[in-house]
Amino acid sequence: MKTFALVALLLSMQTFANLHLAPPTLNLERSSKGIFVDFKTASSVITYDIKTRKALATTTIEFSQSVAGKPIFDLVNNPSSLLIDGVSAVSKTTSMNGVSKVRYIDKKLTIGNHTLVIENDITKNLSWSSTYVRSAFWMSDLSDRKYLEQYLPTNLEYDQYKNSFEIKIINSEIEHVLYTNGDLLEISKNHWTVSYPETFTASSLFFHMSKKGLKDEKKEIYKSIDGREIPVTVYTNQSVNRFMSSTLRILAELEKDYGPWPHKQVIVYGAGSGGMEYCGATITSHSALGHELTHSYFARGIMPAHGNSGWVDEAIASWRDGGYRSYSKRSLSKTIMASHSTYQRTTDRNAYSKGMKFIGYLHGKFKEQESFKVFLKSFFETRKFKPFKTHEFKSAVEAFYNTTLTNEFDTYIYGRNGIDKSDIKVKENAFHPHLSSKELFNLL
Repeated sequence: MKTFALVALLLSMQTFANLHLAPPTLNLERSSKGIFVDFKTASSVITYDIKTRKALATTTIEFSQSVAGKPIFDLVNNPSSLLIDGVSAVSKTTSMNGVSKVRYIDKKLTIGNHTLVIENDITKNLSWSSTYVRSAFWMSDLSDRKYLEQYLPTNLEYDQYKNSFEIKIINSEIEHVLYTNGDLLEISKNHWTVSYPETFTASSLFFHMSKKGLKDEKKEIYKSIDGREIPVTVYTNQSVNRFMSSTLRILAELEKDYGPWPHKQVIVYGAGSGGMEYCGATITSHSALGHELTHSYFARGIMPAHGNSGWVDEAIASWRDGGYRSYSKRSLSKTIMASHSTYQRTTDRNAYSKGMKFIGYLHGKFKEQESFKVFLKSFFETRKFKPFKTHEFKSAVEAFYNTTLTNEFDTYIYGRNGIDKSDIKVKENAFHPHLSSKELFNLL
């Protein structure tokens, strides 16, 4: 326990400069190097024009790089313009070991601070009528390049930076509503500013805008165990009272197990499907509500730095769904959940079942000392809002219980002793079903 406390003290002294968590440098054409960088701030002006049916974003990014080379970021859509340090430039996409793609500025930059200004159209999850617009930044951890990069330029999930938006809807007299997990300020009708914390990553941000009144809405204040009054907003076309009642009950459960709610607010969009977690927010069905709110502690409280660590939070949330059961070693499966390419950006779907059983195995192994939930609470308190990798999770468990788990992780998480055939084909998960583009569009 003393070792774990020392680790906690050291980690609490870290800043949000996370380049040590970035993937390896990329080899580009003509021996050029693609360099992962550290975003400091990003500021976007997003204009929705009802008349032209276009959404245009202009984003200014301040970043630093520790070595000379061509800086890497990501944006799925091609920019309409790009300035680096005031000079026009172009960007290109490149493969990361065949498992993903990123975008880079096709200009070698020196060590130090730089300013990037990008204009791009937002075209994804956007619906226009003659008088109003619906827009959402839906995300997914199960498909590649499905975080903020679908909509705006961003860094990869390892990086944390302060983000801010100015949102304007022009040529519309219809009043809109914006649900988002930042500090929201309404300037005037259909004109807002939002500021997001410096702890946010590319997967943290919840953003959903629509015509006001299209969905039932209910607001409550939840009194946290630390004394804070936390605003809770639920909106849905289903029973808003049922969603609110369940949300308040689950918040009390989670605070009892893992401590005070880590975010400033709670936003629940009861969409009926499309389960996905954000920092203090979720789009969810009623049956998946508990799973998704758990992710505000594990996934959007402590954060995976890349795809190879994404299994941890899904395994924890699924273990809770199953009633925090114990599992024997005979129940475990050999997987490669944390041994994909270092450039992997998606979560291994084995996390929901085989990862869940592995967490249950750890609970059974140590439960004579105390429930594994006690460790998880400590790990959460120690690593809150700090991206982590699997080896750090392993080390924390070992330090907490003063033991070694190398054989277990090598066999069941890293796949160093082979994998089970059943690891190849994985069933769809009820809480994170794969939704088509049309199904996501229909949730607007």
